[in-house]
Amino acid sequence: MNRYLLMLSIGPVQDFIAAARRTRDLWFGSYLLSEISKAAAKSIPDSEKRLIFPNSDSDKFSEDLKRGSSFNVANVILAEVNADNGEQVKEIAKKAQEAANARWGEFVDEVFNNPDLQDGIDADKWKDQKRTRVIEFYSAWCPFENESDYKNARQKAARLLAARKNLRDFEEWRGETDTPKSSLDGRRESVRKDNREVFNKNGVRIKKGEALDLVGWVKRAAGGNKSFPSVVNIALDPWIRGLKKNSADMTKLWELCDKLVGLHVLSNPKSANDFFPYDATALLPSRYHDFVEDASEEHKAEVTAITGKMKQAMRELHEFYKPMDPYLAVLVADGDKIGKVISTIGNSEEHREFSKTLSRFAGNARDIVERNFGCCVYTGGDDVLAFLPVDKAIPCARELRNEFVDLWKEREDWSFKDSQPTLSVGISIGHALENLEDLLEFARDAEKLAKKASAGKSGDDRNGLAIMVRARGNSELYVREQWKDFSDPERKSLAELSLDQRMEFWVRCFIQKTESIPSKFPYELWETAKFYKDWEDENLLNKAMESDVLRILGRKDITLKKDDKNRVKEYVESAIKGSHDSIKRLADELFVAQWIGTAHTAQREVNDYGDF
Repeated sequence: MNRYLLMLSIGPVQDFIAAARRTRDLWFGSYLLSEISKAAAKSIPDSEKRLIFPNSDSDKFSEDLKRGSSFNVANVILAEVNADNGEQVKEIAKKAQEAANARWGEFVDEVFNNPDLQDGIDADKWKDQKRTRVIEFYSAWCPFENESDYKNARQKAARLLAARKNLRDFEEWRGETDTPKSSLDGRRESVRKDNREVFNKNGVRIKKGEALDLVGWVKRAAGGNKSFPSVVNIALDPWIRGLKKNSADMTKLWELCDKLVGLHVLSNPKSANDFFPYDATALLPSRYHDFVEDASEEHKAEVTAITGKMKQAMRELHEFYKPMDPYLAVLVADGDKIGKVISTIGNSEEHREFSKTLSRFAGNARDIVERNFGCCVYTGGDDVLAFLPVDKAIPCARELRNEFVDLWKEREDWSFKDSQPTLSVGISIGHALENLEDLLEFARDAEKLAKKASAGKSGDDRNGLAIMVRARGNSELYVREQWKDFSDPERKSLAELSLDQRMEFWVRCFIQKTESIPSKFPYELWETAKFYKDWEDENLLNKAMESDVLRILGRKDITLKKDDKNRVKEYVESAIKGSHDSIKRLADELFVAQWIGTAHTAQREVNDYGDF
């Protein structure tokens, strides 16, 4: 028998992950693609020993590949197989494709056979879409004789697979005219029977007028009673956490929420915060009209009365108890130069160990996100996509980066030990009621920024942390630097601190009642930057800018203690050299810190300003 490297690619990634209107759609699309990939990987003969990527350091790797396990598999699979010839390898690839399609079919049938959902589905359209090809499957293979050929064989298989994917398969269009398209991506026709709302005992909810194709129904309704908190719940989590010790005034509001749950216009996801086990949209009076609109005709008047009482209950809350604006953080992390690192790996065994390390990071990353009160959409290999409360996003990013870097230090015999992988993390902060796809796109922009330094800073690419903020109706603000090792914040100058530590310092300065910086400070810096924008005399510009900024810093309403004020003065002096742009960058850094401080303040106010 001969040895072959078999490489498989499963998709489409965009169809299964990106197209989403709810966090549940987004999470389940990622989960679905992983489950399909696991089925394909498990079908490979002797998969526990033959798989190279994915791989796991678990003693029972085969258990990881079973349906429903927490093990995530990316959409690319690499395996070493034994076969007499290429035709036998082709047969192995064919069986992997059949396994992938069978797993997809299990999810499709689960939804269609659910008696609570059947009344909402047009059976003929459903069966027609089921017959169309949903799973994209590509394969390529290359023979190799021994481990010394492994690197070349892997590179050749990757080139062949890329060429095969460029020759996409196109099927005859089977759609219908004058039929609403899917609300998620507009690609396929809706398979909805009528416009009635679907709301079952497991919390599956499809609103009136929401058109979903077969893929959309599967993303919304498959997977049993697995629920996923809304972006509003995540955005308001700092406030909810702070409220735990001060819940007496909330009793009336909670009772009204229970009534809305009973009328099927408000959900109570099982994974929501125990203290507030409802969709947190109930805390946003501006959205109460949606509850009335979603109610059945016989219950509209009752829901209108309940939401009126809720508005009154919200008005009666103490100022400190009123919910914060629902801004949340979306975190996207990605390993740097992973392809380049893999290209240095010279044998299959080291590649397996590399895959195991990536799998270990993925599992640990999920725990890190959950410890920081966030929700993972996807953790697989070197990729992480998660929603987080604003106050926990930066600590979570630091933990993820440290975990990723430290894993490669556990062994000193890696072939890539002189250029070990790093992790770039992008954090975007946006309004929870923004379109979900826009929030994701914004987060990906932050991740790209984390990987790319500013012009003229060669050598500073990748290994970065970027934080972007976009308030509704405004352009984005951002700050970006490469990671630095964690330092003693009391002994280092602000310029020597890592960006996450410096942001923590600024946040503390903004939210403290004493020894603080006033909120108008960054606005005044920004106005100063505008004033000096068109100045041409560089020497005069530098002196004037420095004088103006230090004048602002020296005002009486900046009540920092002496040591902190000196540190800020030193940092400002070093940061504003060059042009008006340098003042704007400093102002942007402070603006971003203010946004993060808002989430801390929401928690501190209801807790009577405890320690930061």
